[in-house]
Amino acid sequence: MQNTLSKKDLSEQELSQKTVLSFVQNLLKNNRIPVQFVSPSCENFAQMDYGLRTAILHDYKPDAIHAFLGTLKDKTICHLKDIFQCSYSILRLPDSDMLMVCGPVLFEEMRSSHLNEIITRLQLPPDLSTVLQGYYLRLASFPAPALYYSLFLTLGNFLFGENEYETIYQDLNDMDNWYESYSHQYQSAGNSMMNIEMIEMRYALEAQMLEAVFLGNEAKSMALVSKLSSLTLPHRMPDELRDCKDYTIAFNTLFRKKAEEAGVHPIHIDLCSNQHVQLIEQATSKEQCYAVWSRIVLNYCRLIRKHTLKDYSLLTQKIITYINSDLTADLSLKAMSDWLNVNASYLSTLFKKEVGIPLTDFVNRQRIEQAKKLLIVTELPMKLIAQQCGIPDIYYFSRLFKKRTGVTPKLYREHATREHDPYHNKDVNTY
Repeated sequence: MQNTLSKKDLSEQELSQKTVLSFVQNLLKNNRIPVQFVSPSCENFAQMDYGLRTAILHDYKPDAIHAFLGTLKDKTICHLKDIFQCSYSILRLPDSDMLMVCGPVLFEEMRSSHLNEIITRLQLPPDLSTVLQGYYLRLASFPAPALYYSLFLTLGNFLFGENEYETIYQDLNDMDNWYESYSHQYQSAGNSMMNIEMIEMRYALEAQMLEAVFLGNEAKSMALVSKLSSLTLPHRMPDELRDCKDYTIAFNTLFRKKAEEAGVHPIHIDLCSNQHVQLIEQATSKEQCYAVWSRIVLNYCRLIRKHTLKDYSLLTQKIITYINSDLTADLSLKAMSDWLNVNASYLSTLFKKEVGIPLTDFVNRQRIEQAKKLLIVTELPMKLIAQQCGIPDIYYFSRLFKKRTGVTPKLYREHATREHDPYHNKDVNTY
């Protein structure tokens, strides 16, 4: 049995390690958890805590941190928690002097009561509370520590081999030497840049989300919502739930205006927005508010993809909106031209040019799509469904439905369920 690795095996192993490290690094960064690769001899560790200690102390020197990092053993993953309740994970890379430093991260949202407790315990001057609050606003809140630690368990198994490394959990309190007498070194808060950076980050994420929703990009929108929900937003009211609800209402308003910009008619936007307001008021926790954020983003993405009319002329926009708002109305070409006070021939030519199909075919398509929904989600009789779709003649309705879907309404209902449409995208005759 061969006990040594060839150069090829070593190069492949190194490549695999780099790939896994890159994956873990991107995964953590996507959850707003900083990842740095540093040397123990590094002189400046200010970025490890976003400059918190240097911001609140006159003459902070990271001697203890230097000493600790210098003694970190090979094949060891160290999970640390400091006196500010922030967690770090540090490991020495295989066959290297470089350290991978992950954090700071919070495993529990820093609420006002927790912040006040830390300020009291550290005897911080009142004017430094703003600096500390800005620091916490900048941190990621990752409420699943078990998942976080399992990620490093998997990383350790891959880098060092299963059961071939040590995992250490400890506090940074002793290493920090905070209690020795830092109290006399506290400096005035001045202007806190951390609050400014947090506000900038929030606005940047919102701007990116608005653009993603405008394009109907669900995947990107949801990824950005995840990042936003990990931010600890500043509280403007004593009631944190009410504060979160108010932000969610403003969140909904942003996307409502974006949908209008995308050319969605207000009748569709208003319906969607009102549903969100109901969900917001029903929320009983901040976590439920965060879930509503995801629902808002998804709904507006789909609303824009389905109802955007920005590429159509004003006349065509009006026609499509009117058709979708009342399928039981007189939707003939003559009725439309009379309503809009334009020539019927001109209106017909314009509509077909912009939409790609004649007006009558578009109306029939919308009516049959509505009939399919009613057949699946209701037990209404065929005659009533036909009437609600604007086709009072049940025989004509059946013929038109079969022409569009390939099956009769009765057979369609027998095979369809509320969760699954077996004939989706199987129309035998499309307009």
